[in-house]
Amino acid sequence: MPVNFNKAQQDAISSGFLDKSGQGGYVEFKVVSNILGQYEVEFLKNVENTIKKKQVVSSGYLGSNIKTEIVQESNGSTSLLVKVPDYYDYPNKGVKGVKSSKNAPNSPYKYKNYGMSAEGRANIKRSISEGKMKVSNIRSDKAAGIGQEGKSLKYKPKLSLLDRQTNQAIYMIKRFGIKTTNYFDDAVKMTFENLQDDMREAVKRDIIIQIESVKR
Repeated sequence: MPVNFNKAQQDAISSGFLDKSGQGGYVEFKVVSNILGQYEVEFLKNVENTIKKKQVVSSGYLGSNIKTEIVQESNGSTSLLVKVPDYYDYPNKGVKGVKSSKNAPNSPYKYKNYGMSAEGRANIKRSISEGKMKVSNIRSDKAAGIGQEGKSLKYKPKLSLLDRQTNQAIYMIKRFGIKTTNYFDDAVKMTFENLQDDMREAVKRDIIIQIESVKR
């Protein structure tokens, strides 16, 4: 990604470069921190774009739950921390289905049964109700019983259309799996391809600023 070194350098100079803290003191490389800040913005933008481009299910929730943070360590080092929900890699690498692996033949993940957690079911139900997921064909086979396991037919309540759609969606997802999209891997590659070279340049500018500051 293209970065703006001049802006990063000017921001570092204007904010005061020789900040010291910790035992013995250290010099914070602010150009490095500012360049990482540019990478942070670009990465989040690229993730949102790849989620939309790949049409990842429940993209609104996934995108909003990917967070980043510039971390200043006590030893003076600076890092970009990326926080993701625990399910982020399922639509990235895909998941093999109970009956078919066609959607994600090389995925390390596989569904073993048709069960779904309460949280997962709630997310799918919300996606359907908000129009993010569409279920056009309601079947009356095994899908009708998902979420009603362990209850006798006599006491099973009549399901609403939304609940039936949710059951059908869960059944189809578990049976055929989740398609591999590489949305996250693509965003990482697009964003950080030149990170090493840019960090070398940022460190060089930080050192030059430090030397000039000491001369004054």
